[in-house]
Amino acid sequence: MKKLLVLIAAFFASFLFLYALVSKDYPARHEGLEAAGLPPLIAVHDLYAASTGSGFDDTGQETSLSEGTKIGWWQSSGVENTVASVLALPPTRSDPGPLPTVVLIRSHPPSGTGRDNERTVRFLTNRGYAVLSIDCGSLTDDNRGPDTQTGIYTEGRCTAAGILDETRRLAEQEIADPEAIAVLGSGMGGYLALMTMALEPGLFKAAIVHSPVLDRALPAPENRIELRPQKAVVTNSMEPDESSHDELTSSISSSYDLARSIQGAVLITHGKADTVAPVEYAHALARALFENGTHVETAFFNHEDHAYSRWQTRVQVARMTESFLARCLGGRDGGYDYIELLAKLF
Repeated sequence: MKKLLVLIAAFFASFLFLYALVSKDYPARHEGLEAAGLPPLIAVHDLYAASTGSGFDDTGQETSLSEGTKIGWWQSSGVENTVASVLALPPTRSDPGPLPTVVLIRSHPPSGTGRDNERTVRFLTNRGYAVLSIDCGSLTDDNRGPDTQTGIYTEGRCTAAGILDETRRLAEQEIADPEAIAVLGSGMGGYLALMTMALEPGLFKAAIVHSPVLDRALPAPENRIELRPQKAVVTNSMEPDESSHDELTSSISSSYDLARSIQGAVLITHGKADTVAPVEYAHALARALFENGTHVETAFFNHEDHAYSRWQTRVQVARMTESFLARCLGGRDGGYDYIELLAKLF
């Protein structure tokens, strides 16, 4: 009995030691943030504590931006921009100079992490990023007339060119570090993010795209079954399906054209039970980028839908996001969080 207790104690001690190693906080590598006096890291489990029950809904969302500084963004003429945008800065004790920056494209209806926008802003500013949130409203694909800059149809004046202008202005006013800018979007907003990235190759060092919707519809297989979201298991490595390559190339050839103009790293996540934008979209896009020599990271979630309904998926996406951006832009990384283990187990 005594030996058994010793073994149990040794097991738990080893577990705690290993957890301490993998959950170690990684400080910012960006030069401006190293001595900026950022506040303590917000743990992923603190952000998602309200949603660790049987499911996730909007009632548990943290909408306060008290961890950052919220600033209205205006054109130089003093007239409010027709594109609704808000700039949030990380709270620092000293002037960090130009900051690593994430341009967050918000679109409707909700897709990917779209319902988590406010939480995402708080999370990213805490990690040291300036976040420019651009509300593109409803992005549609109908016959009202194409936007020649983006190749898709939009409501209002939210175009890739407009988003690019906003980003350039952040760099010109020395708010954004031009060497550390990323763009993030979900659904059609993700496609618009990639179009913005392609419009000026080299400006954006990275892009994060969730549940991407491309400009040409790929018919879903007739036998596709809408699965009830259950355990969301992620596959990190990209393994393109050779058997469907020819079909995807002809059905979504525009993704290959788009990939040729994109520089910088790209993270793509997608739910395998997505019936709005079938996972084949993400596979085609990832393959196109991969064949173009772009650094691509992918995550495909079993039994997850277009809007990432499960908190388990959102937890894993949050961890991937902070690690990916830390490598690409140099912000902080909170390391492994125990809630990530729970998200993968349940």
